[in-house]
Amino acid sequence: MDHWSNMRVRLNDTWGPGAAHTLKTPLGQQPEFWLRPRYLRDAKGNAKLSHFSVDFPSGYLGDGWQGVSFTPMGKDAVKDISGLPEWDSSHRDTYRKAIEAAASLGDSRTLRLEAVVPHLEQGGVGYNTVRLFYVAKAVKGPVADLVVIKTATHKGVPGTVQARQDGTGQGPPQH
Repeated sequence: MDHWSNMRVRLNDTWGPGAAHTLKTPLGQQPEFWLRPRYLRDAKGNAKLSHFSVDFPSGYLGDGWQGVSFTPMGKDAVKDISGLPEWDSSHRDTYRKAIEAAASLGDSRTLRLEAVVPHLEQGGVGYNTVRLFYVAKAVKGPVADLVVIKTATHKGVPGTVQARQDGTGQGPPQH
C-alpha cells in the first residue's frame, strides 16, 4: 500500500456513464487528486495505516469527493493488464480494451482502494462505489505503472438497490 501514499493521480482518459458524473470536473479537465495516508494508533502508540483521504485542487473533482476516505481491500495484485504502449490519445482504444478485458478488476480478491462518492442526479443524490487499482509494470515506457479507476453506480429500483459497473478512468501514478 506504500505506493498509494501521497500519490498524485491525474487521469488521461475517462469513459462510461458513471465516469460522466463521478469523474466529471467543474473545470471540464481530467480529474486530478492526491491520496493522503491516514493512520490509527495501537495501544503502544504505533501508527497503522487505516485509509487514504483525497485532496484535490479546486475544480479538479466534483464536490462529492470532499472528505471521501478510500479503504484498502483485497490482497491479489492486478495481473491481467500489461504491455500497453506509452500513453498517447491515439492509444485510447488499446487502453480501454485492455482495461475492459481485465477480469481481475471485477474480482473482490483484487488489491484496491475503495470508497463511496455521492453525486447529484435527477431526483436527488446518487452514490457511486469508486475503486482504485494500482497496476505495476502495465506500460512499456518510462512510466511503467498505471492507475485504473472503476465506478459502480448504485441505482434505486423499487424494492431493491442495484449496482452496475459503468464508468472507468486511467492514468499514470505521479509521485
